Amino acid sequence: MKKSAVLILSLVCTFSLAFSGCSPEVKTYTDADTLIECRAGDEFIVALPSNPTTGYSWEFQSASSKVYLVEKTYTPDDEDSAAVGSGGTEYFRLRALDTDETELRFYYSRPWDSIPADTLVINLKVS
Repeated sequence: MKKSAVLILSLVCTFSLAFSGCSPEVKTYTDADTLIECRAGDEFIVALPSNPTTGYSWEFQSASSKVYLVEKTYTPDDEDSAAVGSGGTEYFRLRALDTDETELRFYYSRPWDSIPADTLVINLKVS
């Protein structure tokens, strides 16, 4: 009885993972003028160099409600150092919710500045 319950549970887990629609690999993009092509439900990452120790960080904006920001994280270049002036990378994990063609805009600024120091535009095509 116990063996059959474990077997059934492991089969359910295996099938749910196999048919969940998750992509086996989440692609990472780093360049401007990139066209990201994916399917509805896919996740992808935009990785941008950043230096939040100086007050600057990237903010994400999309004109479409069909793109969802799953997570934003930061990794310093030198994980042992958090010294002012040392940079790193900000990662934006995004999910395409439905078919659409839109621009993903990223603004690099400090919270108190009204004009961003840099702007990055990436085109997205979801089929």
